[in-house]
Amino acid sequence: MRRSILFVPLFALACTPDYDLAPNKPDEDGGPQIEVDPSALYFGSGEAGEEIAQTFTITSIGETTASVTEVLIDGAEFAVTSFAGGRLPVGDSMDVVITYTATGAEDFGTAEVFSDDSESPHIVTLNGGGLVPELTIDPSSYDYGYVPVGDREDADFALRNTGGATLEITALSLTDAVFTYTLADALPISLEPGEETPVTVTFEPDTSDVWVGELQVGSNDPAGMKSATLNASGAGDQPIAVCSANPDVVEAIHEDTTWVGNASYDPAGYAITDYEWTLVTKPSGSTARMPAGGANRSGFTPDLAGTYEGELVVTNELGDRSEPCTAILEAIPSGDLWIEIFWVHSGDDMDLHLVRPAGSLTSNGDCYFGNCVYSGLDWGVRGDAADDPILDIDDIPGTGPENINIDDPENGVFTVYVHDYPGSVYNGNNDVTMNIYIGGALTWTETRNVNSEDLYEPFADIDWPAGTVTTR
Repeated sequence: MRRSILFVPLFALACTPDYDLAPNKPDEDGGPQIEVDPSALYFGSGEAGEEIAQTFTITSIGETTASVTEVLIDGAEFAVTSFAGGRLPVGDSMDVVITYTATGAEDFGTAEVFSDDSESPHIVTLNGGGLVPELTIDPSSYDYGYVPVGDREDADFALRNTGGATLEITALSLTDAVFTYTLADALPISLEPGEETPVTVTFEPDTSDVWVGELQVGSNDPAGMKSATLNASGAGDQPIAVCSANPDVVEAIHEDTTWVGNASYDPAGYAITDYEWTLVTKPSGSTARMPAGGANRSGFTPDLAGTYEGELVVTNELGDRSEPCTAILEAIPSGDLWIEIFWVHSGDDMDLHLVRPAGSLTSNGDCYFGNCVYSGLDWGVRGDAADDPILDIDDIPGTGPENINIDDPENGVFTVYVHDYPGSVYNGNNDVTMNIYIGGALTWTETRNVNSEDLYEPFADIDWPAGTVTTR
Protein backbone atom coordinates (compact mmCIF):
# COMPACT_ATOMS: atom_id res chain seq x y z
CA MET A 1 0.00 0.00 0.00
CA ARG A 2 1.53 3.33 -1.05
CA ARG A 3 0.25 5.24 2.00
CA SER A 4 -1.87 4.60 5.04
CA ILE A 5 -3.24 7.89 6.33
CA LEU A 6 -6.98 7.94 5.78
CA PHE A 7 -8.19 10.82 7.94
CA VAL A 8 -5.97 13.50 9.40
CA PRO A 9 -7.74 16.42 11.11
CA LEU A 10 -5.46 19.41 11.36
CA PHE A 11 -5.91 22.80 12.93
CA ALA A 12 -5.46 25.60 10.43
CA LEU A 13 -3.14 28.35 11.55
CA ALA A 14 -4.65 31.75 12.18
CA CYS A 15 -3.54 34.67 10.07
CA THR A 16 -4.39 38.25 9.33
CA PRO A 17 -5.13 38.49 5.60
CA ASP A 18 -4.32 41.59 3.63
CA TYR A 19 -6.45 41.34 0.51
CA ASP A 20 -10.04 42.02 -0.41
CA LEU A 21 -11.53 38.52 -0.32
CA ALA A 22 -10.00 37.33 2.94
CA PRO A 23 -12.50 35.95 5.46
CA ASN A 24 -11.91 38.90 7.79
CA LYS A 25 -12.53 41.42 5.01
CA PRO A 26 -16.02 42.29 3.73
CA ASP A 27 -16.91 41.45 0.14
CA GLU A 28 -19.97 41.39 -2.09
CA ASP A 29 -20.63 37.69 -1.46
CA GLY A 30 -20.69 38.00 2.33
CA GLY A 31 -18.06 38.28 4.99
CA PRO A 32 -17.65 39.48 8.56
CA GLN A 33 -20.57 41.43 9.97
CA ILE A 34 -21.42 42.54 13.48
CA GLU A 35 -24.55 43.68 15.27
CA VAL A 36 -24.44 46.08 18.21
CA ASP A 37 -27.34 46.00 20.66
CA PRO A 38 -28.69 48.26 21.97
CA SER A 39 -27.75 51.19 19.74
CA ALA A 40 -28.32 53.68 22.58
CA LEU A 41 -27.44 53.63 26.27
CA TYR A 42 -29.32 55.76 28.79
CA PHE A 43 -27.66 56.07 32.19
CA GLY A 44 -30.37 57.98 33.99
CA SER A 45 -29.71 60.64 36.61
CA GLY A 46 -27.21 60.47 39.43
CA GLU A 47 -25.52 62.68 41.96
CA ALA A 48 -22.42 64.52 40.78
CA GLY A 49 -19.46 62.13 40.81
CA GLU A 50 -21.61 58.97 40.93
CA GLU A 51 -20.55 56.25 38.46
CA ILE A 52 -23.27 54.39 36.55
CA ALA A 53 -22.42 51.41 34.30
CA GLN A 54 -24.35 50.17 31.26
CA THR A 55 -23.57 47.37 28.80
CA PHE A 56 -24.01 46.82 25.07
CA THR A 57 -23.37 43.56 23.22
CA ILE A 58 -21.45 42.94 19.98
CA THR A 59 -22.54 39.82 18.07
CA SER A 60 -20.91 38.28 14.98
CA ILE A 61 -23.76 37.76 12.46
CA GLY A 62 -21.87 37.50 9.17
CA GLU A 63 -20.63 34.52 7.20
CA THR A 64 -17.07 34.56 8.55
CA THR A 65 -15.26 35.39 11.78
CA ALA A 66 -15.25 39.10 12.59
CA SER A 67 -12.44 41.11 14.17
CA VAL A 68 -13.48 43.79 16.66
CA THR A 69 -10.51 46.09 17.12
CA GLU A 70 -11.45 49.16 19.13
CA VAL A 71 -14.17 51.10 20.95
CA LEU A 72 -13.63 54.88 20.94
CA ILE A 73 -15.56 57.23 23.23
CA ASP A 74 -16.58 60.80 22.40
CA GLY A 75 -17.70 62.46 25.62
CA ALA A 76 -15.52 63.22 28.64
CA GLU A 77 -18.08 61.86 31.13
CA PHE A 78 -18.10 58.39 29.55
CA ALA A 79 -15.40 55.71 29.59
CA VAL A 80 -14.93 52.11 28.44
CA THR A 81 -14.39 49.97 31.55
CA SER A 82 -14.59 46.49 30.00
CA PHE A 83 -13.74 45.50 26.42
CA ALA A 84 -11.85 42.38 25.33
CA GLY A 85 -11.70 42.93 21.56
CA GLY A 86 -10.21 40.46 19.09
CA ARG A 87 -11.65 37.74 16.83
CA LEU A 88 -15.35 36.94 17.16
CA PRO A 89 -16.50 33.66 15.53
CA VAL A 90 -19.89 33.57 13.81
CA GLY A 91 -22.70 33.49 16.39
CA ASP A 92 -20.48 34.52 19.32
CA SER A 93 -20.92 37.72 21.34
CA MET A 94 -18.86 40.00 23.54
CA ASP A 95 -20.02 42.61 26.08
CA VAL A 96 -18.73 46.16 26.34
CA VAL A 97 -19.23 48.04 29.61
CA ILE A 98 -19.46 51.85 29.51
CA THR A 99 -19.31 53.86 32.72
CA TYR A 100 -20.88 57.32 33.07
CA THR A 101 -19.66 59.73 35.75
CA ALA A 102 -22.63 61.93 36.59
CA THR A 103 -22.17 65.71 36.54
CA GLY A 104 -25.60 66.80 37.78
CA ALA A 105 -26.51 67.95 34.26
CA GLU A 106 -27.51 66.18 31.05
CA ASP A 107 -24.55 64.75 29.12
CA PHE A 108 -24.27 63.24 25.66
CA GLY A 109 -21.64 61.12 23.95
CA THR A 110 -21.02 58.28 21.49
CA ALA A 111 -19.20 54.97 21.45
CA GLU A 112 -17.72 54.01 18.06
CA VAL A 113 -17.19 50.25 17.54
CA PHE A 114 -14.50 49.53 14.97
CA SER A 115 -14.30 46.15 13.20
CA ASP A 116 -13.76 44.60 9.77
CA ASP A 117 -17.49 44.85 9.06
CA SER A 118 -17.97 46.93 5.89
CA GLU A 119 -20.31 49.24 7.84
CA SER A 120 -17.69 49.98 10.53
CA PRO A 121 -17.79 51.91 12.76
CA HIS A 122 -21.08 51.10 14.49
CA ILE A 123 -22.31 53.97 16.66
CA VAL A 124 -23.87 53.69 20.12
CA THR A 125 -25.34 56.96 21.42
CA LEU A 126 -24.80 57.74 25.11
CA ASN A 127 -27.02 59.88 27.33
CA GLY A 128 -26.60 60.55 31.03
CA GLY A 129 -28.32 62.84 33.46
CA GLY A 130 -31.39 63.42 31.30
CA LEU A 131 -34.90 62.77 32.54
CA VAL A 132 -36.19 59.97 30.31
CA PRO A 133 -38.82 57.27 30.81
CA GLU A 134 -37.55 53.78 31.56
CA LEU A 135 -39.66 50.62 31.33
CA THR A 136 -38.90 47.79 33.74
CA ILE A 137 -40.71 44.45 33.45
CA ASP A 138 -40.85 42.60 36.76
CA PRO A 139 -40.05 39.73 36.78
CA SER A 140 -37.78 39.67 33.72
CA SER A 141 -38.45 35.94 33.24
CA TYR A 142 -40.92 33.34 34.46
CA ASP A 143 -40.88 29.53 34.40
CA TYR A 144 -44.33 27.91 34.33
CA GLY A 145 -42.88 24.43 34.80
CA TYR A 146 -44.99 21.49 33.61
CA VAL A 147 -48.65 22.25 32.97
CA PRO A 148 -50.97 19.38 31.94
CA VAL A 149 -52.40 19.64 28.44
CA GLY A 150 -55.78 21.38 28.65
CA ASP A 151 -54.98 23.12 31.97
CA ARG A 152 -53.78 26.69 32.43
CA GLU A 153 -51.48 28.68 34.66
CA ASP A 154 -51.23 32.45 35.18
CA ALA A 155 -48.14 34.57 35.78
CA ASP A 156 -48.38 38.16 37.03
CA PHE A 157 -46.00 40.83 35.76
CA ALA A 158 -45.61 44.50 36.66
CA LEU A 159 -44.85 47.11 34.00
CA ARG A 160 -43.07 49.83 35.94
CA ASN A 161 -41.72 53.29 35.09
CA THR A 162 -38.30 53.48 36.75
CA GLY A 163 -37.26 56.57 34.79
CA GLY A 164 -37.67 60.30 35.33
CA ALA A 165 -40.31 61.20 32.69
CA THR A 166 -43.78 59.99 31.70
CA LEU A 167 -43.78 56.48 30.23
CA GLU A 168 -46.24 55.75 27.43
CA ILE A 169 -46.89 52.01 26.92
CA THR A 170 -48.24 51.67 23.38
CA ALA A 171 -48.00 47.99 22.43
CA LEU A 172 -47.91 44.55 24.00
CA SER A 173 -47.48 41.21 22.26
CA LEU A 174 -46.57 37.55 22.83
CA THR A 175 -44.38 35.47 20.53
CA ASP A 176 -46.45 32.27 20.71
CA ALA A 177 -50.20 31.65 20.60
CA VAL A 178 -49.95 29.24 23.55
CA PHE A 179 -49.61 32.38 25.71
CA THR A 180 -52.31 35.06 26.17
CA TYR A 181 -52.34 38.25 28.24
CA THR A 182 -54.79 40.35 30.23
CA LEU A 183 -54.20 44.04 31.00
CA ALA A 184 -55.85 45.94 33.84
CA ASP A 185 -55.98 49.09 31.67
CA ALA A 186 -56.51 49.59 27.95
CA LEU A 187 -53.63 50.66 25.73
CA PRO A 188 -52.08 53.18 25.55
CA ILE A 189 -51.17 53.41 29.22
CA SER A 190 -49.43 56.46 30.78
CA LEU A 191 -47.25 55.90 33.84
CA GLU A 192 -45.60 58.66 35.83
CA PRO A 193 -42.20 57.98 37.43
CA GLY A 194 -42.59 55.26 40.06
CA GLU A 195 -46.00 54.08 38.83
CA GLU A 196 -46.76 50.59 37.52
CA THR A 197 -49.55 48.59 35.90
CA PRO A 198 -50.17 44.83 36.12
CA VAL A 199 -50.36 42.35 33.24
CA THR A 200 -51.25 38.67 33.54
CA VAL A 201 -49.80 36.17 31.05
CA THR A 202 -51.60 32.82 30.81
CA PHE A 203 -50.04 29.59 29.57
CA GLU A 204 -52.52 27.03 28.23
CA PRO A 205 -50.84 24.13 26.35
CA ASP A 206 -52.77 22.09 23.81
CA THR A 207 -49.91 19.66 23.07
CA SER A 208 -47.03 18.07 24.94
CA ASP A 209 -44.08 20.30 24.08
CA VAL A 210 -41.57 22.83 25.36
CA TRP A 211 -41.92 26.59 24.74
CA VAL A 212 -39.62 29.54 25.20
CA GLY A 213 -41.62 32.68 24.50
CA GLU A 214 -41.46 36.40 25.16
CA LEU A 215 -43.73 39.08 26.56
CA GLN A 216 -42.82 42.07 24.40
CA VAL A 217 -43.71 45.63 25.43
CA GLY A 218 -43.41 48.72 23.23
CA SER A 219 -43.18 52.19 24.76
CA ASN A 220 -41.45 55.56 24.51
CA ASP A 221 -38.52 54.19 26.54
CA PRO A 222 -35.48 55.39 24.48
CA ALA A 223 -34.02 51.87 24.72
CA GLY A 224 -36.87 50.60 22.53
CA MET A 225 -38.82 47.34 22.81
CA LYS A 226 -38.31 45.39 26.03
CA SER A 227 -39.26 41.82 26.82
CA ALA A 228 -39.59 39.18 29.54
CA THR A 229 -38.76 35.51 28.89
CA LEU A 230 -41.46 32.83 29.29
CA ASN A 231 -40.40 29.19 29.83
CA ALA A 232 -43.12 26.55 29.79
CA SER A 233 -43.72 22.84 29.17
CA GLY A 234 -46.94 21.10 28.24
CA ALA A 235 -47.21 17.78 30.08
CA GLY A 236 -48.85 15.02 28.05
CA ASP A 237 -48.49 11.24 27.95
CA GLN A 238 -45.20 11.27 25.97
CA PRO A 239 -41.63 11.97 26.99
CA ILE A 240 -40.11 15.14 25.59
CA ALA A 241 -36.88 15.11 23.58
CA VAL A 242 -34.74 18.24 24.06
CA CYS A 243 -31.71 18.47 21.79
CA SER A 244 -28.99 20.79 20.54
CA ALA A 245 -25.53 20.85 19.00
CA ASN A 246 -22.89 22.40 21.24
CA PRO A 247 -21.28 24.34 19.70
CA ASP A 248 -23.67 24.73 16.77
CA VAL A 249 -21.10 26.37 14.44
CA VAL A 250 -17.70 24.70 13.91
CA GLU A 251 -14.93 24.62 11.32
CA ALA A 252 -15.29 21.55 9.11
CA ILE A 253 -12.61 18.87 9.77
CA HIS A 254 -10.73 21.03 12.29
CA GLU A 255 -13.33 21.23 15.07
CA ASP A 256 -15.93 18.91 16.57
CA THR A 257 -19.22 19.25 18.39
CA THR A 258 -21.41 17.34 20.83
CA TRP A 259 -25.01 16.37 20.10
CA VAL A 260 -26.67 17.10 23.45
CA GLY A 261 -29.85 15.35 24.62
CA ASN A 262 -29.52 15.03 28.38
CA ALA A 263 -32.14 17.73 29.03
CA SER A 264 -34.86 15.40 27.69
CA TYR A 265 -37.51 14.47 30.26
CA ASP A 266 -40.83 12.80 30.93
CA PRO A 267 -43.49 15.21 32.28
CA ALA A 268 -45.05 12.40 34.31
CA GLY A 269 -41.72 11.65 35.98
CA TYR A 270 -40.93 8.34 34.27
CA ALA A 271 -37.25 7.62 33.61
CA ILE A 272 -35.82 8.12 30.13
CA THR A 273 -34.28 4.78 29.19
CA ASP A 274 -33.17 5.26 25.59
CA TYR A 275 -31.73 8.09 23.51
CA GLU A 276 -31.92 7.39 19.77
CA TRP A 277 -29.77 9.84 17.80
CA THR A 278 -29.83 9.82 13.99
CA LEU A 279 -27.90 11.99 11.53
CA VAL A 280 -30.79 12.78 9.18
CA THR A 281 -29.20 15.46 6.98
CA LYS A 282 -25.62 16.11 5.88
CA PRO A 283 -23.94 17.72 2.85
CA SER A 284 -23.82 15.65 -0.32
CA GLY A 285 -20.63 13.56 -0.29
CA SER A 286 -20.20 13.58 3.47
CA THR A 287 -19.33 10.26 5.12
CA ALA A 288 -19.73 11.58 8.68
CA ARG A 289 -21.68 9.38 11.10
CA MET A 290 -23.42 9.96 14.39
CA PRO A 291 -21.09 8.91 17.23
CA ALA A 292 -22.14 6.07 19.51
CA GLY A 293 -23.20 6.83 23.04
CA GLY A 294 -26.16 7.77 25.17
CA ALA A 295 -27.91 11.09 25.77
CA ASN A 296 -24.92 13.12 24.58
CA ARG A 297 -22.84 12.16 21.55
CA SER A 298 -19.44 13.87 21.64
CA GLY A 299 -16.61 13.98 19.13
CA PHE A 300 -18.68 14.56 15.97
CA THR A 301 -16.38 16.04 13.30
CA PRO A 302 -18.03 17.28 10.08
CA ASP A 303 -15.95 16.31 7.05
CA LEU A 304 -17.49 18.78 4.56
CA ALA A 305 -18.69 22.34 4.86
CA GLY A 306 -22.47 22.68 5.09
CA THR A 307 -25.49 21.90 7.27
CA TYR A 308 -25.87 18.80 9.44
CA GLU A 309 -29.11 17.85 11.23
CA GLY A 310 -29.20 15.46 14.16
CA GLU A 311 -32.55 14.00 15.23
CA LEU A 312 -33.25 12.71 18.75
CA VAL A 313 -36.09 10.42 19.86
CA VAL A 314 -36.23 9.37 23.52
CA THR A 315 -38.09 6.47 25.13
CA ASN A 316 -39.30 6.27 28.72
CA GLU A 317 -39.40 3.22 30.99
CA LEU A 318 -42.94 2.40 29.80
CA GLY A 319 -41.77 2.20 26.18
CA ASP A 320 -43.43 5.49 25.17
CA ARG A 321 -41.48 7.34 22.45
CA SER A 322 -41.19 11.10 22.06
CA GLU A 323 -41.73 13.21 19.00
CA PRO A 324 -38.45 13.82 17.15
CA CYS A 325 -36.29 16.78 18.15
CA THR A 326 -33.97 18.26 15.53
CA ALA A 327 -30.64 19.98 16.24
CA ILE A 328 -28.78 21.98 13.57
CA LEU A 329 -25.00 22.16 13.10
CA GLU A 330 -23.34 24.52 10.62
CA ALA A 331 -19.87 23.46 9.45
CA ILE A 332 -17.92 26.34 7.94
CA PRO A 333 -14.73 26.20 5.85
CA SER A 334 -11.56 27.55 7.43
CA GLY A 335 -8.88 29.62 5.75
CA ASP A 336 -9.20 31.88 2.73
CA LEU A 337 -9.03 29.01 0.23
CA TRP A 338 -10.84 25.72 0.88
CA ILE A 339 -11.12 22.95 -1.76
CA GLU A 340 -12.99 19.66 -1.24
CA ILE A 341 -13.85 16.71 -3.49
CA PHE A 342 -15.96 13.56 -3.20
CA TRP A 343 -17.06 10.90 -5.68
CA VAL A 344 -19.78 8.29 -6.22
CA HIS A 345 -18.18 4.82 -6.40
CA SER A 346 -15.88 3.44 -3.73
CA GLY A 347 -12.79 1.42 -4.57
CA ASP A 348 -11.68 4.13 -7.02
CA ASP A 349 -8.90 6.16 -5.41
CA MET A 350 -9.31 9.80 -6.47
CA ASP A 351 -6.57 12.18 -5.35
CA LEU A 352 -6.86 15.95 -4.99
CA HIS A 353 -3.91 18.04 -6.26
CA LEU A 354 -3.36 21.80 -5.87
CA VAL A 355 -0.55 23.22 -8.01
CA ARG A 356 0.87 26.58 -6.93
CA PRO A 357 1.59 29.45 -9.35
CA ALA A 358 4.41 28.36 -11.70
CA GLY A 359 4.45 24.93 -10.03
CA SER A 360 4.23 21.50 -11.64
CA LEU A 361 2.42 18.25 -10.84
CA THR A 362 3.93 15.77 -8.33
CA SER A 363 6.65 18.22 -7.31
CA ASN A 364 6.99 20.40 -4.22
CA GLY A 365 4.94 22.92 -6.20
CA ASP A 366 2.01 20.46 -5.96
CA CYS A 367 0.11 19.75 -2.73
CA TYR A 368 -1.04 16.11 -2.79
CA PHE A 369 -0.90 12.91 -0.71
CA GLY A 370 2.83 12.44 -1.28
CA ASN A 371 3.99 15.63 0.42
CA CYS A 372 1.12 17.66 1.88
CA VAL A 373 -0.47 15.60 4.67
CA TYR A 374 0.44 17.52 7.85
CA SER A 375 1.62 20.19 5.36
CA GLY A 376 5.42 19.97 4.97
CA LEU A 377 5.47 22.42 2.06
CA ASP A 378 6.80 25.96 2.35
CA TRP A 379 5.02 28.08 -0.25
CA GLY A 380 4.94 31.86 -0.59
CA VAL A 381 6.93 33.69 2.10
CA ARG A 382 9.63 31.38 3.44
CA GLY A 383 8.93 30.33 7.01
CA ASP A 384 5.39 31.74 7.02
CA ALA A 385 2.99 28.84 7.60
CA ALA A 386 -0.09 30.96 6.78
CA ASP A 387 0.48 30.66 3.02
CA ASP A 388 1.33 26.92 3.09
CA PRO A 389 -1.21 24.33 1.91
CA ILE A 390 -2.53 21.48 4.06
CA LEU A 391 -4.10 18.23 2.86
CA ASP A 392 -6.51 17.48 5.71
CA ILE A 393 -7.99 14.23 4.41
CA ASP A 394 -6.59 11.63 1.98
CA ASP A 395 -9.22 8.94 1.37
CA ILE A 396 -8.13 5.77 -0.46
CA PRO A 397 -10.83 3.06 -0.40
CA GLY A 398 -14.00 5.12 0.02
CA THR A 399 -15.77 7.97 -1.77
CA GLY A 400 -13.95 10.85 -0.12
CA PRO A 401 -13.99 13.50 0.85
CA GLU A 402 -10.53 14.93 0.34
CA ASN A 403 -9.68 18.49 1.27
CA ILE A 404 -6.92 21.09 0.84
CA ASN A 405 -6.95 24.51 2.48
CA ILE A 406 -4.67 27.55 2.78
CA ASP A 407 -5.13 30.29 5.34
CA ASP A 408 -3.51 33.08 3.32
CA PRO A 409 -2.52 32.03 -0.25
CA GLU A 410 0.34 33.58 -2.15
CA ASN A 411 -0.51 35.69 -5.19
CA GLY A 412 -0.89 34.04 -8.58
CA VAL A 413 -2.91 31.40 -10.40
CA PHE A 414 -3.42 27.99 -8.75
CA THR A 415 -4.64 24.95 -10.69
CA VAL A 416 -6.73 22.19 -9.14
CA TYR A 417 -6.52 18.62 -10.48
CA VAL A 418 -8.14 15.29 -9.71
CA HIS A 419 -5.90 12.26 -10.27
CA ASP A 420 -7.52 8.86 -10.90
CA TYR A 421 -4.84 6.88 -9.07
CA PRO A 422 -3.99 3.66 -10.96
CA GLY A 423 -4.36 0.19 -9.55
CA SER A 424 -7.65 0.76 -7.72
CA VAL A 425 -10.40 -1.85 -7.82
CA TYR A 426 -13.09 0.22 -9.55
CA ASN A 427 -12.35 1.22 -13.17
CA GLY A 428 -15.69 2.45 -14.52
CA ASN A 429 -17.23 5.91 -14.86
CA ASN A 430 -17.12 7.88 -11.63
CA ASP A 431 -18.66 11.29 -11.00
CA VAL A 432 -16.34 13.54 -8.97
CA THR A 433 -17.70 16.73 -7.35
CA MET A 434 -15.41 19.61 -6.47
CA ASN A 435 -16.39 22.57 -4.24
CA ILE A 436 -14.18 25.67 -3.96
CA TYR A 437 -14.77 28.10 -1.08
CA ILE A 438 -13.16 31.55 -1.05
CA GLY A 439 -13.36 33.63 2.08
CA GLY A 440 -15.81 31.14 3.58
CA ALA A 441 -18.30 31.35 0.68
CA LEU A 442 -18.94 28.62 -1.91
CA THR A 443 -17.61 30.26 -5.07
CA TRP A 444 -17.46 27.38 -7.57
CA THR A 445 -18.79 23.81 -7.80
CA GLU A 446 -18.79 21.24 -10.57
CA THR A 447 -19.39 17.51 -10.99
CA ARG A 448 -17.33 15.84 -13.71
CA ASN A 449 -17.02 12.25 -14.92
CA VAL A 450 -13.52 10.83 -14.40
CA ASN A 451 -13.02 7.35 -15.87
CA SER A 452 -9.40 7.00 -17.03
CA GLU A 453 -6.87 5.34 -14.76
CA ASP A 454 -3.82 7.54 -14.04
CA LEU A 455 -5.52 10.58 -15.60
CA TYR A 456 -4.73 14.02 -14.14
CA GLU A 457 -7.94 15.91 -14.83
CA PRO A 458 -7.63 19.73 -14.49
CA PHE A 459 -10.83 21.11 -12.94
CA ALA A 460 -10.24 24.82 -12.34
CA ASP A 461 -7.82 27.74 -12.11
CA ILE A 462 -7.97 30.03 -9.08
CA ASP A 463 -6.65 33.58 -9.48
CA TRP A 464 -5.40 35.03 -6.19
CA PRO A 465 -6.01 37.54 -4.71
CA ALA A 466 -8.74 38.33 -7.27
CA GLY A 467 -10.71 35.37 -5.89
CA THR A 468 -11.97 34.31 -9.33
CA VAL A 469 -12.34 30.68 -10.41
CA THR A 470 -12.14 29.64 -14.07
CA THR A 471 -13.28 26.22 -15.26
CA ARG A 472 -10.59 24.20 -17.05
